[in-house]
Amino acid sequence: MRSFLLEYTKRERDDVSKETEIEIDIHVNLWGVNARKPEIAPIIDFGFMVENIKSVSSIILYCPFHIDRVDDLGGILSQQPDLIEAIFNEDCEVLSKIHPNRTKITKRGDNFKSSSEDRKEFILYKLDASLIEFCDQDEYGRVEVNVKNILSGNEEVLPSLNGTDIYYFRIRIHPKDNDHIYILKRENERINILQDSSLRTTEIIDFRINDFRSITENIKEEVFRLNTFNINSIHYLIMRSSTDEFISGSDKYKSRLLEREVWKDYIELNKNNDVIAYHFKEIAEEKNENNKKYISSFTNLSRFKYPLNVGKRMLCYVLIVILISVISNLFYDFFLRFFH
Repeated sequence: MRSFLLEYTKRERDDVSKETEIEIDIHVNLWGVNARKPEIAPIIDFGFMVENIKSVSSIILYCPFHIDRVDDLGGILSQQPDLIEAIFNEDCEVLSKIHPNRTKITKRGDNFKSSSEDRKEFILYKLDASLIEFCDQDEYGRVEVNVKNILSGNEEVLPSLNGTDIYYFRIRIHPKDNDHIYILKRENERINILQDSSLRTTEIIDFRINDFRSITENIKEEVFRLNTFNINSIHYLIMRSSTDEFISGSDKYKSRLLEREVWKDYIELNKNNDVIAYHFKEIAEEKNENNKKYISSFTNLSRFKYPLNVGKRMLCYVLIVILISVISNLFYDFFLRFFH
């Protein structure tokens, strides 16, 4: 039970065909405990770029852990154009206050001087708390984002909204403290002087999306009744402290140093070290103009080494040294008296 599952429900409307297939781009930020202020558990941001919002009633995400709370991030992004460019990692034109809860964004590529033909327009939507519901279901956490009523039907009268049915939603998921998070495993979390004397632990991050072999039978039955998105792309970023050592993972990745002044209103970063983003991505394969091989599932296994329980381990080593010293002195006195 390690995989996230992303599904949706269709709108019950006469003009929505049952054969309509919905495309989506997925953005994931996994914030490690060393990347921000000390926390027990990491947090995960999910961004959903839905191509045809008119056909979607709700977005449903199953998480392989229990959930403490879910926050909307659309409101923060709508007020920070620099942050929007940092998240999408390209030049963006931002048109805010065009409509309540809506910000229009145009992605213009990497070269802001050129008029790229790949310009993509979409609406960043700020979700009201009432539109986000979550609960624990078996060993999973279930998040449902209700998008059924975000369109009023009057979008056509506004030039900035007319013809734009691509919507972007972004949420932050907080796992419950002290709860078992199946995608994370620390090899040397307990103090074991015989296992690792380097004061560092190895953390394994096993991240999966829609890997149906890694879910429980009860969740499989639940998901069977829902609809699966056609995934165009997955952008998965692991945020780690600059002192963490990236041991192994996919060979195809990019990394960059986060600009602290840009991200300060988005999340409270670790004040002691810089933060590095490791970016892994997968893009759907274009076979021809009318045929695309969508992403059915995504897996990434990464390993990091970083300090853990340094104070407790150092105390153990000091006590062991003192104990060895005391025993050595006792043996020395014993043999000295014995041979005399």
